[in-house]
Amino acid sequence: MYKKKIYSKKTMNFKQWNNKPWSVFNSIGKIIRIALLPLSYFLSSVFTVNAQTDTIQIDDIEIYSSRVPISSSENARVIYIIEKKEIEELPANSLQDLIEYVCNADVRQRGSEGIQADISIRGGNYEQTLILLNGFKMNDVQTGHHNLNLPIDIESIKQIEIIQGPGNRLFGINAYSGAINFITESETNNKAEITLIAGQHKYFGGTANLSYAHKNWQNYLSVSEKTSEGYLTDDIVNNTDFNKLNLFYETAMKTKVADFTFQSGYSEKSFGANSFYTPAYPWQFENTKTIFAAFKTTKHGKKYTFLNSFYWRRHQDRFELFREDKYQRVGEYFIFENDTAPLFYKGHNYHKTNIIASELKLDFKTIVGKSALGTEYQHSFIQSNVLGELSDKPVDVPFEPYGEYTKEANRFNLNFYFEHIYKFRNLLIAGGFSANYNNQFNWNYSAGTDFSYEFSEHFKFFTSVNQAIRIPTYTDLYYQGPTNIGNPELLPEQALTYETGIKFNHSGLFSELTIFKRKGTNTIDRVRLSDTLKWQPMNITELNTFGTNISAKYNFANHSILKKLNISYAFTTIDKKESDYQSKYALDYLKHKIVFGFNHQILKNLTASWQFRYENRAGTYSAYDSVLKTYTGEQEYNPISLIDLKLMWKHNNYELFTEVNNLLNTEYFEFGNIKMPGLCIKAGLKFNFEI
Repeated sequence: MYKKKIYSKKTMNFKQWNNKPWSVFNSIGKIIRIALLPLSYFLSSVFTVNAQTDTIQIDDIEIYSSRVPISSSENARVIYIIEKKEIEELPANSLQDLIEYVCNADVRQRGSEGIQADISIRGGNYEQTLILLNGFKMNDVQTGHHNLNLPIDIESIKQIEIIQGPGNRLFGINAYSGAINFITESETNNKAEITLIAGQHKYFGGTANLSYAHKNWQNYLSVSEKTSEGYLTDDIVNNTDFNKLNLFYETAMKTKVADFTFQSGYSEKSFGANSFYTPAYPWQFENTKTIFAAFKTTKHGKKYTFLNSFYWRRHQDRFELFREDKYQRVGEYFIFENDTAPLFYKGHNYHKTNIIASELKLDFKTIVGKSALGTEYQHSFIQSNVLGELSDKPVDVPFEPYGEYTKEANRFNLNFYFEHIYKFRNLLIAGGFSANYNNQFNWNYSAGTDFSYEFSEHFKFFTSVNQAIRIPTYTDLYYQGPTNIGNPELLPEQALTYETGIKFNHSGLFSELTIFKRKGTNTIDRVRLSDTLKWQPMNITELNTFGTNISAKYNFANHSILKKLNISYAFTTIDKKESDYQSKYALDYLKHKIVFGFNHQILKNLTASWQFRYENRAGTYSAYDSVLKTYTGEQEYNPISLIDLKLMWKHNNYELFTEVNNLLNTEYFEFGNIKMPGLCIKAGLKFNFEI
């Protein structure tokens, strides 16, 4: 990875309201420019007085989430990057928890430890964010609820890239409001790492990673398992227990002919799904299994790179309205314990999806810039007893005594794309288009362009216009339930997004201001005309989304007690075209979000990382009284304020750490009637050694 180092004498500038130098900073012989002046009172108490000058290193990070290879300094889009060091410092123990600290990302978790979470970006919904693992698409064609069933643990992540705004040009169809690319380790050193962690509610987790390299051959293996008996210990119904297992292997070899990469993984989750889909039945349970394998060949030439890749993703899901240890079978029905309610439950929901895909891509350089030309093919197939068209013959669900796949559906998708980047001195222009053919939805086209201009080495202006398209999932098309029906006549939803902003980077300070507007047409939303009708997805909604994001991050000198500080604020508002239909999802979004964090040193080897998060959500949910067993009307979401803390003590090749989440023991809900964990304390040990 290429890194550009900029060395400069560290001079910072801070002025009090009356434009006189602030006394504390004046005493250390430095001028500090910080836009967020109210924070200065706090900062002044944690600075170390030291008049020496320092060398500041600014890394030019390679961005993997791009058709054309670029670095962060060349980027004309908003891409939030979380690097390995920051991942290790954050008080998070799952991939979903990491994304919680990204200001324009809305993470709505059902339960703890990322058992199930929906992620949306810039006011979109959870179906409109594309999830990738090392550039391979991991979205589930059944439903977006399974998009984050990845075969990796937080310890395996090298870098996370969050692309804010349409990503069709970069990834093809379905990157509607943004994309997240999880990038795994690629160590060249021979080493092993073991992490053990334990906490409240009989929580225990263990991760073992092994890196081995020999000449031009690299290997990485990761195994992790986490389990808990559940956090609702004071409630009549706990049912928040879980067990999850991840296995991941990656190997890479460089030869004179080409570079070869192979990766594979397995993920299994079993968890109590207390009120996940309806609060009327709190004893829900779910088991999911994900298998993933990918192979990539990269041929490098003098002025070109040729890439050929294949991948396969298989996902199985078993959903139980009543846990198997809570029901008894009576004829063809299942009864919850000794309940005398009318017979209605005939068995679990079973789904199995398979995705096979391939890509051919050519990167090349000419006198007019860098270009990428390529094509992608994807075939998806689902077997289910709920989703799809009726099968010719039922198929037994493996290892299930009563389960049968009685329905199926399949489709294929072919995408052609071209991307070009032109750079002349301080000017950068990037543009491209994508043509997509789907056997269910025919041809769809999208295009866009990005523009940036560097007024100086520290200040950049950027703007972009991009289109986006998302095709419906199988759940959108076919699901039939007590309160929902599918719609096989759905069309792809489309959006046009305008964006502009500025970036400032100097002497450890990076700040950014972004404004965007998205016009959505044929937007898919679940709607109904009255409370007596079922919800149904339809293309009747036109949405205009407006938002802004402002952020600042500062890395302090090595001799300072305070090491790092970041603050960001995101505002989003959505206007819906007038309609007689009631909307279920379109106007349920995160309106305000503030993230504030800082790291500081306590003792020589002891540091602390604090994270504060405030969220204010628009929209309502149908409140449910578990005692009366009835819905009590629409309830607005209360604003959420949470504080998380991580203490780390490092010495040579081992580390002791403690994580405290929800420090103030706040009662809060991210999704409907699902109560989230209160104060939670975990402690662990991380040990690494060379082999």
